[in-house]
Amino acid sequence: MLIGCTAKPYEYKELSQVGFDYAEFPCRVISDMSDGDFFNLKKQVEEVSFPILCMNAYCPPEVAIAGPNFDEIAIAQYARRAANRGSTLGVRAIVIGSPQSRLLPNYFNRTLAKKQLLKFLRITSEEFGIFGIKTTLEALAPCFCNFVNKLPDAYEIVQELDNHNIGLTMDFYNMEHSDEADIDLKKFADKIHHTHISDDDGSPAMRSYLNSEKYSVHASRINRLKQISYNATLTIEIDVSFDSARAEHNLLFLKSL
Repeated sequence: MLIGCTAKPYEYKELSQVGFDYAEFPCRVISDMSDGDFFNLKKQVEEVSFPILCMNAYCPPEVAIAGPNFDEIAIAQYARRAANRGSTLGVRAIVIGSPQSRLLPNYFNRTLAKKQLLKFLRITSEEFGIFGIKTTLEALAPCFCNFVNKLPDAYEIVQELDNHNIGLTMDFYNMEHSDEADIDLKKFADKIHHTHISDDDGSPAMRSYLNSEKYSVHASRINRLKQISYNATLTIEIDVSFDSARAEHNLLFLKSL
């Protein structure tokens, strides 16, 4: 199992020195960069030679995953730019979380929303698949959005697509806030391509490093991953600023498992 951590591009070099196997960058930040800033980042990545295997925080709110502002042309254009930049950085998987892009009005038809999500994933996967990059759907807790909140819901969508290039990102933090953190993982094992793990520093808007007081809980969850022979990527997903001391403490704990 490879262990990584999310980081902003300006934190990349500091993260590379801690001992993680890879970095995970926010896709929307990478996509929004000017050509000049992206060229400088690409140059730094080539010099440091620390892999960026995944991208989270996929798209901005104006690129709707589902809802009244759904726009297939905008989805394809955004995916094309993101895929080109991700490929340049060596990315292998993207995570479709983006809660603000899937906040549905109460009146919005859920059957239509599901059809839109399926179309969104097909379009996005087609663009990323050109470069061999996997597209993964992440279930998000109700504290973040109101559409596809549980792992079984995301699994049903991915199963319906039946595309080897589309899988799941399983996020233990979201699962904990959806009261499903300890469900049996065997049913979903064939579709889990990536995993997130974190605690918070006071609120869901401040996802952070693993709390040492919960190490036994996290150890149990990682062991359940091992029981389904999961051997892909595991990222500590944070919203707070990078802290090398906390990151190193978490890394040593996870490696000990």
